[in-house]
Amino acid sequence: MKPIAYLAAPALALACGATTAHASAWPQPAGQGQVAVTAIYSHSDDGFDSRGDSTNIDDYTKAEVYALVEYGVTDDLTLMATPSFSHVEVDGRGDSTGPGYTELGARYRVAGDRTPFSLQGTVRIPGKKRSDNQAQIGATDAEFDLRGLVGSSFKLGSAEGFVDFQAGYRFRNGRPPNEFRLDATIGVRPAEKLLLMAQSFNVISDGRGTGVFGKHAYSNIYVSGAYDITPRLALQIGGIATVAGRNALKERGFLAGTWFRF
Repeated sequence: MKPIAYLAAPALALACGATTAHASAWPQPAGQGQVAVTAIYSHSDDGFDSRGDSTNIDDYTKAEVYALVEYGVTDDLTLMATPSFSHVEVDGRGDSTGPGYTELGARYRVAGDRTPFSLQGTVRIPGKKRSDNQAQIGATDAEFDLRGLVGSSFKLGSAEGFVDFQAGYRFRNGRPPNEFRLDATIGVRPAEKLLLMAQSFNVISDGRGTGVFGKHAYSNIYVSGAYDITPRLALQIGGIATVAGRNALKERGFLAGTWFRF
């Protein structure tokens, strides 16, 4: 179990719209954990309209830093906390700087070792609030995220790899609509110290909300690499892009992160 957990544990869902962080289906071993600090910069001067066509929007820029902290209480139960801090600029609608969402939650492995199945629940506490109509910007009230996660490891020649799939439903208080969420990650280690990842994060609103919050959907792709400086410390760099959406931003940007295992 330990080599697989070591490989899969840093497979973080980095940021997806109103930023959130998720870990893989593998729990942290009892008494061990990790801290992953990630900085993300993204910009959008185009968006997707209600039909999914590209449209010009007010320029949007976001810089965010967040930290995912995980700790294994038992070999099956992992506790998580994810505070964040962000700066958002939207032409014509003002800037905002302050705490972003903070997530608190737990993940429990129900079954499996090489192919674990886990359940995860988190509460998301809003920080600085915005009510913009693009799906990825609006942050108004507390949210609750429930999801199932399944992972599996594989060999690609001499390289180790893993896949991780997540399906969830996010309950959003206030005016925004609830959301279905489907995420997928594939990671491969072509060298002992190098992990390459491709990740897809997909959001579909459950109907429409009220006020400025209508129906929306978007798909974000993240491609990144992480290099192990030491057995406990890794550095990550990568790029992000929104490849499809409705009533959503068309984001482009980059990320850099540091993972520390303890």
